[in-house]
Amino acid sequence: MSKHYQSIENAIEYDELIGGGEIPILNANVTIKGGDAIKRGTLMSISSDNTIAKTAKGGVADYILQEDIEATSETTVIGTVYISGRFNREKIIVANGDSVESHEQELRMRNIYLTSLK
Repeated sequence: MSKHYQSIENAIEYDELIGGGEIPILNANVTIKGGDAIKRGTLMSISSDNTIAKTAKGGVADYILQEDIEATSETTVIGTVYISGRFNREKIIVANGDSVESHEQELRMRNIYLTSLK
């Protein structure tokens, strides 16, 4: 069973990151800069050395992290990011002081679309 689902007394609870299946949900394995623990749903950016890192405030978001990464001691790790799909904006993680809305246009250019849980 995927760790994004949790069995609770014969019910299934979903973590709500995925916002729908109207757009193909595609992913890719990438090299992620280590030195940090990064949570599923974090916006990620391509760095100048072609590794992937958390999107800094004011940076350009390219992907959404698919799985938690515990890379506190490694220089780089292999991880998986979403490269297209529909996602709930309330579940996206951004840098301190940043907003999901400031990245919506650039994500749309990558075939990543945002919706709302409301």
